[in-house]
Amino acid sequence: MDVDHKLLEAAIDLLKLMDKTTDENLPKEIADVVKLHSKLAVGSAWIPVPGADMAAGAANIWSMYVRINKKLDIPFGENVMKSVGSGVATNLVSYLAMSGLASAMKFIPGIGTLGGAALMSASLYAVTLASGWVYLKALSALAEKKGTSFTISDVSKAVNDMLKEKSVIKDFINAAKKKY
Repeated sequence: MDVDHKLLEAAIDLLKLMDKTTDENLPKEIADVVKLHSKLAVGSAWIPVPGADMAAGAANIWSMYVRINKKLDIPFGENVMKSVGSGVATNLVSYLAMSGLASAMKFIPGIGTLGGAALMSASLYAVTLASGWVYLKALSALAEKKGTSFTISDVSKAVNDMLKEKSVIKDFINAAKKKY
């Protein structure tokens, strides 16, 4: 599975459904936002304070959603997107089990900090990439049903519906970890 191709494909599908295909560069720009935030997630893995690293990773995902919304002219602000981001984080927590262990390793000075950050990097990268892909797929499903007139409640439901496809998400995360 080529995660870059899947991400770009999701962005193209979304823009077609939202009738925003006038800018041929927009799908790549949206995919690039997700890829940038996935790389930033790696940086948050290197925060030496256990727990702060996970909080930074979650904040990174929320800001990714806000940036995607701005590119698509979806009017939901940062505070509203925190509820959607929390829903995604809660559902993807099983994929972050290794990250939680890696974060806890940081209590051991020196080697624990370095080892924890190294283990956590791939997981946060993959989960952030998957979070962006899930969000794009959820918005696509929503746009297909409702066009461009939907509420934050609709977005939350669409994201939760997408998160039910656990085997697809697991495959995506595994492919993203391999890519990392």
